[in-house]
Amino acid sequence: MKQGLKITESTNGAVSVLHLQGYLDGHTFVELERKVDAMLKSGKTRLVIELSALSYIASAGVGVFINSQHQAKSKGGTVQLVNPSASVREIFSILGLGSIFTIHDTIDQGVKAASA
Repeated sequence: MKQGLKITESTNGAVSVLHLQGYLDGHTFVELERKVDAMLKSGKTRLVIELSALSYIASAGVGVFINSQHQAKSKGGTVQLVNPSASVREIFSILGLGSIFTIHDTIDQGVKAASA
């Protein structure tokens, strides 16, 4: 049976780091969407999303990342993705998300890119 999605937040200077764990699918994407929307509305426009514990992503979850990047850029910010699991990285590759996102290996790399 699939598990839900757990989102934890930390900060690194002016950058907000979200750590995702579990499944990002048609049932759980709304939770992430609401979290990111609230962050952007509160002025947190430099986001790093850490994905090493995300074991599954569906198209709805990918849509949240794309929409979040668009919204952050419109506010002068950015969304950086970090350390996806092998299965999530494969989905990103199949969908060609490398043209939208730089996928970093470490949180420090993502934070540095988000700070630039």
